[in-house]
Amino acid sequence: METIRNYNAPSTLFLGVAFSFAIGILAISGQVFAPDFAQQGLDLIDSFFIYLLLAQFTHLGWAHLGLNLAGLAIVAWGFSGQRSNTEWIWIQLLSLFWLAFYLSRVEPVSWYCGLSGALHFQFSACLLIALYRGPAQLSQAWPLWILAAGLAAKLVLEWNSGPTTDTLVGGPIAFEAHRGGALGGVLFGLFMIGQSIWRRPNPAS
Repeated sequence: METIRNYNAPSTLFLGVAFSFAIGILAISGQVFAPDFAQQGLDLIDSFFIYLLLAQFTHLGWAHLGLNLAGLAIVAWGFSGQRSNTEWIWIQLLSLFWLAFYLSRVEPVSWYCGLSGALHFQFSACLLIALYRGPAQLSQAWPLWILAAGLAAKLVLEWNSGPTTDTLVGGPIAFEAHRGGALGGVLFGLFMIGQSIWRRPNPAS
């Protein structure tokens, strides 16, 4: 098989895929090597913020991990046509830090694990960008509006729910992480839309 000389893969495309892949590998590694980290933490960690950063790569079991990895794959693939790879990298990176900040400062929790909060951030940010950059006609954009309505309904129902244990994932559901992640995603999505409008060339000039 002949190789193509002087070929360089687009760096942003590689980084966009690689970052999603790295998050998945870290989550799988957390389940394999530190399955009890979410419950016990580490004695060396004095910062709850750092604990929350690390705990996002741990899960309650393989079913919990599988659901979150499936969600990561869906968000990574489903909105790839409406965002740049650089934007996707920033969305993923900030989702992890935002969630650790939100759960330690805005709506504090005593315990958390998993990627679901970060996934809500990523989904909300990507959905908002897709609504802005997608087709203006409702006949073509209606799937996006259905997703937006479904997310809003889910968050409203969760807001009115008490402490809930999911038998599939084998533990409590952190509704605070879901709404905190969605809030952060909306804020960052609006910021990116504002950046797009600001950078848009002025036709009058």
